[in-house]
Amino acid sequence: MAWHGLTVDLESPYFACFRQVAATSVVLTYPVPPFTTLIGMLLNAMGVHYAGYEAERSRLQEALRFNLRPLFPIERPQRELAKLLKLVGEGRKEEGKRPVDFPSSPVRKSFLVRPAYRVYLASESRDLIERLQEALQRPARPLYLGGSDDMVIVTLRWIGEVRWAEGRETWGMVPGIQEGCELIRLPLAFRAGRDLAPPPLLALPRRFPFPLPEPRPLAFFESEGVWLLPEPVPVEA
Repeated sequence: MAWHGLTVDLESPYFACFRQVAATSVVLTYPVPPFTTLIGMLLNAMGVHYAGYEAERSRLQEALRFNLRPLFPIERPQRELAKLLKLVGEGRKEEGKRPVDFPSSPVRKSFLVRPAYRVYLASESRDLIERLQEALQRPARPLYLGGSDDMVIVTLRWIGEVRWAEGRETWGMVPGIQEGCELIRLPLAFRAGRDLAPPPLLALPRRFPFPLPEPRPLAFFESEGVWLLPEPVPVEA
């Protein structure tokens, strides 16, 4: 079955923070938006109602594959002092259903300044890719990436059929350990439970295209070949 794809550029004109879920005493940011963050942005663009949000999120997560790269070299994150609201315990006094006070805690927060990315989205469903294209061209709600006040500018670059071929260089992140790359464990899915395996280890090259040690099967979005994450099994015609 053929794969269909969409290439999108995302630019944050001010700041962005993609919070690392394991960080508690400080707010650390991933250098790139996780797939879960991209899914949230797409659902927002589609205007999905909260009543059907979980079902649509699961469907989109299962149907889509992705990869991405920074459009500019990633600089060291900046830091600021921020206040985060704490969860309100059941024993706290309330007036009706509203808490009386909102306790907060000062933390150090990392953020990126004007980051920009090229995102590759692919699916076996051509209809889904066309729906996403329409939603990103005419979003149902204002779009943001990361925090709800971190707006994003979306530019559609390409839509068409994804071509599978062997390539000697890639334009996105690479699974596993690669020399000269930043290693990150990027969340790829929303899941519940504490006994699940950690997110896969990905290598983020510092420059693109990134030369591979040997030719590998890649998904080509026009002339740019990438791995699709989570990795599907290509079917030969």
